Parts: sequence; C-alpha cells; structure tokens
Amino acid sequence: MSQARGSRLPGDSESNDRHRDEERAEARLSGELAARFTDYIDAHGLTKSDVVREALDEFLPASERSQYVLPRDPGLADAYLALAGEEKRVLSVDQAENILCRESHPNTPKEVIRDEVLDPLKDSGLVSVHNGQVGVHPLTEREEYAIEGELTDE
Repeated sequence: MSQARGSRLPGDSESNDRHRDEERAEARLSGELAARFTDYIDAHGLTKSDVVREALDEFLPASERSQYVLPRDPGLADAYLALAGEEKRVLSVDQAENILCRESHPNTPKEVIRDEVLDPLKDSGLVSVHNGQVGVHPLTEREEYAIEGELTDE
C-alpha cells in the first residue's frame, strides 16, 4: 500500500485531500536565521511558504530527474543543461561563462566559472574546451543511451 502524500485537514478523507499532489515540509528556525527570515518576509511582503518554495527551487538541482544523460554532480548537470541543445553547439568561452552565470550558477563570479564549472564539465565527456571555444555534446535521452549501451555490449 502506498503512503498517502499531502497534508489532510481534520475532516478530510483520503478521497477529498486537497493537498494530495503537494509535499509538505516543515522547519524550525532560531537565532539569526529566524531573524533574517522574518526581516526578509516583512521587507518583501511575501509569505513564509513563498520564500521557502523559492529558496528550495534555487537550492535543489533541476537535473536529478532529467530524461537526459547528465554528469553525476547536480551542479554540473544543471550547467550542462544550460549549455546543451538538440544539436552540437560551439560557443566562445565568454558566451558559455555568461550563460552559466545567468542560468545555472548565478551566485558564482564569472572569474571562477571556468575553473569551477567548465573545467570539471570537461571530465564528463559532454563538453570540450579548446582554443577559446566550448564544444557541447547534444542532449542524449537516457533510454536512447541505455539501448545503445546494450547493443554495444552484445
């Protein structure tokens, strides 16, 4: 039997659970973190739930359930997804750094993107960096990769 998800209110049954498709998360905050949280909510006119959702969306990698073959590291996976497309791409290092700073690593200074993101991405085999150019392997679906891998193992 699968466990019901959501958060039923008193009087709700499993069949009329208004939050069936939602995940409930709770946390207790204290000290400086609680004060910063309260100050931020007050200053921006947001609800606690809005702030927590936005923070989790920023913190959690979007790539974990991807349909594509990706680097194992979630941060690198998000970086690859920001650069890749259906066809092979070639970008200047500057263009790639701008994309990564804007889309996958907004809190990383551009000066360190090459060392912390592009160079580690090279190890994945999905990106190459040569002569100021970044070559990006096209997106490959996991199922397609698994089928190709099975065929080559025979």
